Amino acid sequence: MRLRSLLDLDLPPLVDAERLLADLRAQRTGRLVGAVGLMALAVLAVVALPQISLVPAAGALAALGMAGIAFGRRRLLLEALLQVRDAYRLEEVSRAGSRFATRERRTRLARWMRDIIGAAEGRDVRVAYTAAALDERVLARKERLLRVAAALDGPGDELHPAGVAIVHRLLTRPSVSPLFNPLLEEQILDDALHRVEAACIGDSPRTGTVPRV
Repeated sequence: MRLRSLLDLDLPPLVDAERLLADLRAQRTGRLVGAVGLMALAVLAVVALPQISLVPAAGALAALGMAGIAFGRRRLLLEALLQVRDAYRLEEVSRAGSRFATRERRTRLARWMRDIIGAAEGRDVRVAYTAAALDERVLARKERLLRVAAALDGPGDELHPAGVAIVHRLLTRPSVSPLFNPLLEEQILDDALHRVEAACIGDSPRTGTVPRV
């Protein structure tokens, strides 16, 4: 069975993704409002009809659970959309990408990238995670990785937030990153770096829908 990688997003078309984000937000809000209402009823029932107070309380807990599920699904969808430049046509994705790709995060990712290269070269470098990167893969792509680090660390926002999101997953999710997981094909790493390189500011996003990758 093929292992999932950071590029396996399985996203719907852009128009459907926008609708799903809105639906999940509405579900979360509706469940939270319902939970508040049921909890208020439970409080009143404790005073007036204590024998049935557990019924609205249980309903409130169930509503909170459903709100949590909607919140989690929406967060996962948004995290995936952040990696696709075309998706930034959606205002919500664009806002989330701006919040995500802060100067602090860009600088931190650039430092981690250089630390991984330094460790692969045998230098005494303290890397950010206990998982060790695959030295052969790192060294074979040293120049490309250094260019990515320079784009992250460069003046202004040289790298589009979609590229920042891909680099973040590449460096912080060892189980799905071909930089760390030897069971993932090297080609996945090349594809990920290609997407990052294509996310440099100045490249025009392609028209169409969010790609299935």
